[in-house]
Amino acid sequence: MKKVGIVTFHQALSYGAKLQAYALQKFLEYNGVENDIIDYTCHFMYTRLIRPIRVGNKHKLKSFVRSLITMRQTGIDRKKSVEFRNKYMKLSRPFDADNIKEASDEYSAFIAGSDQVWSPTCVGFDPVYFLNFAKPEQKYSYAASIAVKELPADKKDDYKRLLSDYQAFSVREESAAAIISELLGRESEVNIDPTLLLTEQQWDKISKPVVNEPYIFLFNVKKSTHLIDYAKRLSKKTGLKIYYLQKERIHKVKGVTYLDPVTANEFVGLIKNAEYVCTNSFHGTAFSIIYKKKFAVEFEHQGGRNIRSEELLNNLGIKNHEIRKDFYPNPDENVDWENVEKILSEHREKSKKYIEKIKAKL
Repeated sequence: MKKVGIVTFHQALSYGAKLQAYALQKFLEYNGVENDIIDYTCHFMYTRLIRPIRVGNKHKLKSFVRSLITMRQTGIDRKKSVEFRNKYMKLSRPFDADNIKEASDEYSAFIAGSDQVWSPTCVGFDPVYFLNFAKPEQKYSYAASIAVKELPADKKDDYKRLLSDYQAFSVREESAAAIISELLGRESEVNIDPTLLLTEQQWDKISKPVVNEPYIFLFNVKKSTHLIDYAKRLSKKTGLKIYYLQKERIHKVKGVTYLDPVTANEFVGLIKNAEYVCTNSFHGTAFSIIYKKKFAVEFEHQGGRNIRSEELLNNLGIKNHEIRKDFYPNPDENVDWENVEKILSEHREKSKKYIEKIKAKL
């Protein structure tokens, strides 16, 4: 049997992107599916999101100045990202837009996902993440995210063309399943993010400690509204130091200890070994759940609302952990972790059955 190729955002300077890629690869391996992560370099992602000096289409001067301020941190992040990929991921040979078509003769099937691979804007709507290079019988997805509740009107025909010949759909959000149903008249499975497919014990195999004292871990991916204030109040109440993982230090926060970018497995370790976690990140939330931490999450931030974290907590029956303007949760409040683990086990079994269907067709 030939290998399966995973097409995802494994090169992104995002802990969640790398960890979901690693997790899907391991889950496939655990279920007897030999695979590589396709080492595809997306031009849009590299030029806009990865290289040290970045200039966007809008606000060019502002984005240029911002990249100069964060250049040192981005350089460290890039180095740590490559370090993690080389050590923990099984990668294909390098591909780009010019030679990606060749991959269709080297793999028996491809899985697009997870992450926002089908977003209309995330990486410039790169069709490679829709598997446009593959044969129809090779096309599958796992927890692929469209990342919007409604498709832009000018891209509906493109979506219909790019997705019409898939063998099976697995998406991450109910909204994505509804879009595919409306667009193609086909059903999709809704599956959990790959990071949640692995157990605490499986993540322990790569987790690496960073801080050697009790601490509050603060991590945000979008500019927060109340998160930092909440962490500082929690620090004052508990006497614990705040360790803040934040690359864009445009406006420095007093009363926190900044961390330079870490490897993705050190990110896992930062959550595993924290006394408390304060975050507005989906994967910050996911790993807080995996490690049964005392945590609080900000859904509403300056970039919008984190519906992914909100849906996750709702699906797992975890309440009263949202930081709001009018409500600062008690992170020490009991969570029924036994029930949470039961629900996660059911989701893992559902995902396993979906992978078994793909495996049977290889």
